[in-house]
Amino acid sequence: MALKLLINSLFRGGAEKQFAALSALLPAESILLLENEICQPADAAKIKTLSEHRAATSSALKTAAIPLYAHRLAKLAGPGDTVLSFMERANLVNVIAARRSGHRAVICERTRPSGEFSGLRGALMRPLIKRYYPRADLVVANSQGVKKDLADNFLVPAEKIKVINNGHDTAGIAAQARVPLDAAWARVYERPVLATSGRLTPAKGQWHLLRIFREVKKTLPEAALVLVGDGELKPWLLELSRELGFKTFSGEGAPPADADVYFTGFRENPYNFIAGAGLFVFTSLWEGFPNALTEAMACGIPVMSADCSSGPREILAPATPFFTRTNAPEKAPYGLLMPVLSGRRLAAARPEPEELAWAGEICAALADKKALEAYARAGLVRAGDFALSKTAALWKEIVTR
Repeated sequence: MALKLLINSLFRGGAEKQFAALSALLPAESILLLENEICQPADAAKIKTLSEHRAATSSALKTAAIPLYAHRLAKLAGPGDTVLSFMERANLVNVIAARRSGHRAVICERTRPSGEFSGLRGALMRPLIKRYYPRADLVVANSQGVKKDLADNFLVPAEKIKVINNGHDTAGIAAQARVPLDAAWARVYERPVLATSGRLTPAKGQWHLLRIFREVKKTLPEAALVLVGDGELKPWLLELSRELGFKTFSGEGAPPADADVYFTGFRENPYNFIAGAGLFVFTSLWEGFPNALTEAMACGIPVMSADCSSGPREILAPATPFFTRTNAPEKAPYGLLMPVLSGRRLAAARPEPEELAWAGEICAALADKKALEAYARAGLVRAGDFALSKTAALWKEIVTR
C-alpha cells in the first residue's frame, strides 16, 4: 500500500512546480519521471526515471513511447498502490499501466485539453485522452472550467472528477518578491511598468500584449513592458516587438534604462520582477488554473486578466458562474477582467477593437492609483485562499484513502 507520484519530467513549468511542491507534502514512496529532466527541487532519493528521454527529445517519439513507459510503470506498482500523475502523457501512462498492475490510477489535468491540443498534435492526443481518461479511478481538475471541458468533450463522468485548485507557497512568494533587484533593473522600475509572466507559448497570447502596449505608449510614452519567462515563441515575439518600433531588450547582460520592452528570460526568482510593476497584465487565450495570476496577486500588485477559459474568473470573481465570459471591461472583486482576445497573429497590423479596449483600460487603471492600491490589497487577501497548506490537505484526502 504505497503512494507513487508520476509526471513527464521536473522541467520548468507551472505543472512541474505544483508537482514538486506537493511531493514535499504528500507521503509518497517514490517520484517517477517519464523523462530524465530535473529542474525543480525534489527529494533526489525518491526519484526514478523511466527513460533517458529529455526535454529536447522529439514530442512524437515521447508520445510513441507511452506503451514502453506504461510497461515500466506496471513493474513498479501493484494492487493497493495509488499512483498520482500530472500532465497528459503521464496520465495516459498511469491509466494504461493500471490495467496491468491493478494499482489505483489518480490522474490530474492541469489545462483545458480542448484549448491545448489542436492541429496534428490534437489529432493524436484528443482521441487518446477521450479513450483513457474515463478509465481512471479518479480525475482531479484544477478548475471548474477544466472539469467542464473533460466532462463535455472527453467523456469523463462528472461524478469521477474532483476539483482542487493549484496551491502556492504564498508566504515564500511574498518573501522572494521583496528581494531587491540589481541596480540596472531597479532603474527600469523607476518608470511606469507593466509586467506579465509565464511561458512564451501560443496559450499566453503575448503578441497581443505587445500590440496593446503600442497603443498604451501613445498615452504613456515613458511606460515599459517587462515579460518574465521563456518559451518557443521568444524569437518571434522579439522580432514582433522590434517590428512594432520598440527598443527591445532580449535578456542578455544588463538592461538599458531606456528600452521599451524587456524580455527577462527564465528567472529563478521571477517575483521581484513582478512586484515592482504598477499592473500585471495577463492576455492568455486559454488556461487551466493560471499560476502566474495568483502568484502576481501574492506579490501584492493589482492584476488585469483575460476572462478566458478557464481559471481567471474563478480567481477574480468567484461569486459569478465560472462559465460566464465578459465582452466589456469588468471590475471584478479581486482584479480587472477583460474580453478574450482573438488569438490571431496579426504582427504589426492595425490594432483590433479588443486590443484598443485593453489599452484604454490599462491607461485608465494606471491613472487611478487609489483603485490600484485597493485591488492590490484585495488580491493579496485572495491569494491566501490558494495557500499550499490548504490545498495539500485536499490532496492528502484523496491519495491516502
